[in-house]
Amino acid sequence: MKKNNPLQFDLKSSDYSKYKVLVIQTKWNYEVIQPMVDDCLTELKDKKIDPEIVSVPGAYEIPFIANKKANYFDLIITMGAIIKGETPHFDIIAQTISDSIMHIGLSKETPIIFGVLTTNNLAQAEERAAQKGSELALSGLNLLDNLIDD
Repeated sequence: MKKNNPLQFDLKSSDYSKYKVLVIQTKWNYEVIQPMVDDCLTELKDKKIDPEIVSVPGAYEIPFIANKKANYFDLIITMGAIIKGETPHFDIIAQTISDSIMHIGLSKETPIIFGVLTTNNLAQAEERAAQKGSELALSGLNLLDNLIDD
């Protein structure tokens, strides 16, 4: 069941088939993010996009793949979940990948949507994952629209 998306974009097209889109998803916490991934892919397919999908072990590996592939894609959407534990690992990983993804997007001039959930517990991650997928896709398409020369 698709939830109402609070972000409403007036996209310039219903057909984005000319764009190459990469979706990077993590295997870690796969069952948590799968609803988000499915929702994102449904939204992209509704807009005539057949994305390439790459799975990486965990969130820490996302920036590496994004960096290697950014020159070959018009848009990258990242998806994963980092759930806080009892050690500082959460803070280190979350900050590192956030900064890295921003740097890659700016240096390669490729829009990268940051869809890595950073939550305090599993329940928060599951709740957010259930409603974020289409939002990530629409955010990315909105960025593409803003890059199109009229």
